[in-house]
Amino acid sequence: MTNLKIGLCGTGNVGSAFIESILSSESLINQNYGLNISISLIGARKGKVAGVSDISVITDIQEVSKSDDVDVVVELIGGVEDAYELAISALKNKKHFVTANKALIAAHSKELFELAKENKVHIGFEASVAGGIPIIRTIRDGLISNQINSFAGILNGTSNFIFSKMADEKFSFDAALTLAQKEGFAEPDPSFDISGQDAAQKTSILATLSFFQNSSMENVYFEGIDKISPDDIDYGKQLNFVLKPLSVGIQNKDQITLGSFPAFVKTDSLLASIQNENNAVLVNAENVGGTMYSGPGAGAKPTANSVLSDVIDIARGKIFDYGKFVEQNLSSSFDNFSCDRYLKLQVNDKPGVVAKISTLLANNNLSIDNLIQKELERSDDQIPLVIVLSNSDETTIQETIKELEALDEVSGPLTHIRILDI
Repeated sequence: MTNLKIGLCGTGNVGSAFIESILSSESLINQNYGLNISISLIGARKGKVAGVSDISVITDIQEVSKSDDVDVVVELIGGVEDAYELAISALKNKKHFVTANKALIAAHSKELFELAKENKVHIGFEASVAGGIPIIRTIRDGLISNQINSFAGILNGTSNFIFSKMADEKFSFDAALTLAQKEGFAEPDPSFDISGQDAAQKTSILATLSFFQNSSMENVYFEGIDKISPDDIDYGKQLNFVLKPLSVGIQNKDQITLGSFPAFVKTDSLLASIQNENNAVLVNAENVGGTMYSGPGAGAKPTANSVLSDVIDIARGKIFDYGKFVEQNLSSSFDNFSCDRYLKLQVNDKPGVVAKISTLLANNNLSIDNLIQKELERSDDQIPLVIVLSNSDETTIQETIKELEALDEVSGPLTHIRILDI
């Protein structure tokens, strides 16, 4: 019988779900795998944990990593500074370390991986990306014989939930966000989700594992989702597109391209069917081609399940060296990323405006695939003009957007959404 004692730090939504998972599955894990996994110590700043009476609770979270009665430290406190201090202490004290903290891994993966190797302990972070989907394990183990060329996916359940409600139930952005918070898919402060930073951190982690790249947030271009309007989603439907919060990673020889942003996909795309808080990742690998992995991406229970799976791996003796994944320092640029483009402009309702805009686009070697000029709401003789452009790179489109916005016939900033054929 293998015994493993857990020191749990953090008893918020995920921490509470983890406690529940341990208590409810303890006998099943024992019966099926011969493992005796238990929580021996809890670090909680408030000093009390609801529903727990026979487990020691201390208020100094950092002391959990030093306890002789702890084999693995599970970090669910969030943030970076305290979590980083805890991780360093745990690894130096030869404790295995498991976390759901994508910000921590994105910022300090190289140092933590090397420290884990030095002290011959395991670091688990399955829950840091895509919630209940075992995507870390899939890339690490399932695709071990493949060179991964690219990945694309929905990595933020909150954003996908918001877009789904806006598209299917005609919610406003604010109403969809409020519901996401009520359902527990978004934090009271949703800024990390809305800004795109959460997805960018996860993109960085997937890039590290997929491309053996010492990646960081600095390598990832990202945009938020708060500029998207219901009109954009409706126009997308007319064009047979579905709006999704997408993350992409591409390796081309010695350069990687990483980004997280709202994007249209075709209605028959596999990713178009991923609704609400669910996540999905498409991986393009050398030998197997394209494979897709989907499941719940937000919520306490799926996250806690992924944390527990890392703990079980440790109990079964699966100690993995992640050091090789941070050996390369490939160059990174988003400037050459190419795809079709959706542009929405507010323009003067006058003859010759469309022709002038078309000429500007042609002068920049941009080709119009589709154009919609339709009066949805007239305001001061302004009407919306929607243009779909065929394949163009980031440098060209960004320069073109500046030129379009400078025209007297165009009012205010335009909306730009990438269109991906995946």
